[in-house]
Amino acid sequence: MPTPRLLLTLVLFTCLLPISSAAQAVLRCDEEGVTYEPLRPSDSRFRMEKVAPNVKPLGAALDKSPHGTRWLSRSSPDYTKNGPWSTTILVSDHRGSFLKLTFPDHGRGVQSDWLNEKLLFLRVWLGRIVSLDLIVDVEKSSLFYSEEANYNELIQPCE
Repeated sequence: MPTPRLLLTLVLFTCLLPISSAAQAVLRCDEEGVTYEPLRPSDSRFRMEKVAPNVKPLGAALDKSPHGTRWLSRSSPDYTKNGPWSTTILVSDHRGSFLKLTFPDHGRGVQSDWLNEKLLFLRVWLGRIVSLDLIVDVEKSSLFYSEEANYNELIQPCE
């Protein structure tokens, strides 16, 4: 007789439905946020090295720091071709000091913004949801700040 089996199945689903709904609680829209986790420099997916002053800029456009004492140029990947993609950024100053930043195997791209004459903010997208947020002290050729940003909550449905 299929009727008792069907009845038992319906009862089980009815009892388990509130449990599964509670496990997948929907956030309120004003509670969504970005989650940041510390990232050790050894875990980051980029290379930073000083290079010879005779290196030529990578692209035609130079992105100058706010007061023009430093500039950066980049070689961006061809996104029309399959990955992995890589981006290289050269940073220089009027004295000829060069710093080369290489970001291998990234997702949507690398964004760069000068914070001042010394600090450069970089956002390296690893995919659609996770990025690396970095601040590089170009004067000291050192990593000042590095965290992994996860935007998962922002793409989930909310109430």
